[in-house]
Amino acid sequence: MTMLTKTDLPVRAEPVRLRRDMTLEDAYRRIGLNCLRQIRANAAGAQHKSVESLHQMRVGLRRLRAALDLFGNLVALPEPMRAGLDALAQQLGATRDWDVLATSTLAGFDAAAEQIASLQVAAQERSQRSHAALSAALETPVHMQLLTEVEDWFEQRRWREQPDFDAGALQQKATRAAVPLLAHAQRRLRKRVKGLEDGKAPVEGEAAHARHRVRIAAKKARYAAEFFHSILPGRKMKRYIGSLSGLQDRLGELNDLAVAEGLLAQLAEHPGRNAVSREQIMFARGFAAARSAACVKALHKPLKALVKLRPVRG
Repeated sequence: MTMLTKTDLPVRAEPVRLRRDMTLEDAYRRIGLNCLRQIRANAAGAQHKSVESLHQMRVGLRRLRAALDLFGNLVALPEPMRAGLDALAQQLGATRDWDVLATSTLAGFDAAAEQIASLQVAAQERSQRSHAALSAALETPVHMQLLTEVEDWFEQRRWREQPDFDAGALQQKATRAAVPLLAHAQRRLRKRVKGLEDGKAPVEGEAAHARHRVRIAAKKARYAAEFFHSILPGRKMKRYIGSLSGLQDRLGELNDLAVAEGLLAQLAEHPGRNAVSREQIMFARGFAAARSAACVKALHKPLKALVKLRPVRG
């Protein structure tokens, strides 16, 4: 990896600071610009192949896309910009997947060194290749132009120029308008959790997809709560965010294990310079399956507890 300068160091999300007298439009603008600052602050580090900067840039982009979804029924980012953000998210995610496999998932397998070492080396090679491709992509003007256009959208409130813009909806007080937005995110999460807990997806592939949908809903609910936490404080809200964060960690591990299955299959077909044996691949896939089963079993209690939480009512 390239030596990082001080300005390339990873930057975590700053808390969104809203005022209680803000309109929902003011809150939307501040939330969007907050997310964009995190994305921009980590772009140089990601371009210089920093694993953690890439992760934080991706977190910033996830937060931004969650904000766009949260406000999607009130104001919509123009489709070309939204498509550009989706494409960038896909690029960052593909590289991050190899990072996680090489540095986290395989390292967490309690196995003899000779059974995993070759796989880790092969995964690290793929990670480095993916970082190199991402670095080249981030150097092109299109990415900075995209972020500049999205930043201008928020900074200059360009949604006001849209023919179907509803000024009244965004001029409500944020303290009042935030409640139905958060309640909608809660209801969506509870519905998906209930579907998962009711066993409506008995086939493992379908169950994995259902868990993925719960993970996405939990992520969006958590970000929504964090966006408005400064104007909707309280112990219930803090507990809710903490529960969502814990659930995300559990579901995130399950997702990493599911992603590992696909990446290991790729390594079996194209191992690169570091040959890996069929036995090593089979061992790792078997270990991932066993770990997944244990993680699924441990999900029941936190899911049940989360459904009961009601930080806001709307």
